[in-house]
Amino acid sequence: MSKHRVAIIGAGASGLTSIKQCLDDGFEPVCFEASGQTGGLWRYTEIDDKNHDPHSSIYKTVIINTSKEVMSFTDFPVPYEWPSYLHNKAVAMYFDMYMENFNLLPHIRLNSPVQRISIRDNNKWNVKYLNENKEECDEIFDYVMVCTGHHRYPRLPKYEGMDTFPGKQMHSHFYRRASDFDNKRVVVVGCGNSGMDISVELSGIASQVYLCARRGTLPWILPRLVFGNTPIDHLQSRINLYLPLFMKNLIIKIITRISVGPHPKGFKPKSKPTEGHPTVKTEFFERVHTGTIICKPNIKELRQDNSIEFVDGSVLEDIDVIIYATGYNIKFEFLDKEIVNGGKEIGQQFEEEYRENLVWLYKYIFPPNVPNIAFIGLIQAIGALMPVSDIQAQYVTSCWKGLLPKIPSPVEMDADIRRNQREIRKHFYSSARHTIQADMYSYLDELTKEMGSLPSLARVLMTFGPSLWGHVLFGIPTPIHYRLFGRLSWKGASEAITKYNG
Repeated sequence: MSKHRVAIIGAGASGLTSIKQCLDDGFEPVCFEASGQTGGLWRYTEIDDKNHDPHSSIYKTVIINTSKEVMSFTDFPVPYEWPSYLHNKAVAMYFDMYMENFNLLPHIRLNSPVQRISIRDNNKWNVKYLNENKEECDEIFDYVMVCTGHHRYPRLPKYEGMDTFPGKQMHSHFYRRASDFDNKRVVVVGCGNSGMDISVELSGIASQVYLCARRGTLPWILPRLVFGNTPIDHLQSRINLYLPLFMKNLIIKIITRISVGPHPKGFKPKSKPTEGHPTVKTEFFERVHTGTIICKPNIKELRQDNSIEFVDGSVLEDIDVIIYATGYNIKFEFLDKEIVNGGKEIGQQFEEEYRENLVWLYKYIFPPNVPNIAFIGLIQAIGALMPVSDIQAQYVTSCWKGLLPKIPSPVEMDADIRRNQREIRKHFYSSARHTIQADMYSYLDELTKEMGSLPSLARVLMTFGPSLWGHVLFGIPTPIHYRLFGRLSWKGASEAITKYNG
């Protein structure tokens, strides 16, 4: 009997783990990668005449904001001797090691951009792509896994005077190095991780940096390290899942106050720490207190004399550059939009709140009416993407093999998506960014419970004893926990968990 063929779009973190999972479960994966290299977002790419619009948005100095123990794939630990937080070169190297260890490269077609994916009358998929010789080709697949993520199409705000402002305007997607802005007066718009990173980096070389908070306040800003040299995400041990929300918020506030101090006057967050996506950048407060970064509210108008007026009436003169760190639009040019956003009726209900970023997927994975296509990594998890994509891929192949206890009907999927949207609006402030927001561990528990691999405390204690039980409950929250049980358990999981906690 021939194997079911799976088209995997994109060879970044999500694509690589999807290839591996398809191989583990007996599928025949073919991965289409538009560029000439794997690694996706984490493979640094220069901008030049040959490549003026790269997929990768990382700049020279990017360091990942999650520790190596938390960002690890579930059955392939980041080397124990590596530093806690990895430079982008090390992240790409880790992907290369993963790819080599599981022999994934033979299943990847580089320089093969997908042009169109369409479903046929027999419910199979036609994938139209360009091969390495730029020839248009078509192939038929039983399943599709879309692994291109949501950091490809920059989203720009709309301000009066943008078209006539004489200074340089650019999205952070195209930022590469601070030296390009030597002695410039720079306004950075947006207070997420990219906005904070770029502001801090430029503050050492630009004439002056202004950070524009569009909501009028800053997000909760967390340190990478607490209590000396402990990565902050190591504090998210499993016991946190049992704490009430008010206590989680209180703990974050105390840690923030002790570690980085108070927010700049007038820019204290209005939302609670758990109501948005936190930003990790300890150095930001130091730059604010030394005056090399000055916080400003939202922009009202850009003027033809290189000045900018803000909503509080203040004006900045002689601005050379504006960098918009304002996020991305969720878009898949090779796919019908209705597959992602649920169609016209759903769009009319939620378009005002989420605009073009509406995503209508069961478990952030499946369109209710098209079960043989899955989206991997199309999620804004508070945590790390790699293990989330890993477990999503496990969930998808389990579903396609008929190994889940019950696959919901389209009506049940739709109802679950609506329930999840209510939860999002309840827990997070309204933002186009939050349409795909999720807490990493709660979400992974949900998926692994259905797959039979949830590391429940009683199960861990009875199977592995009190030592490992303690590591799982109080120790580093490595996603390797999810390989202790189930049909996809990994025999090295308990040793890896112990070693990380050693």
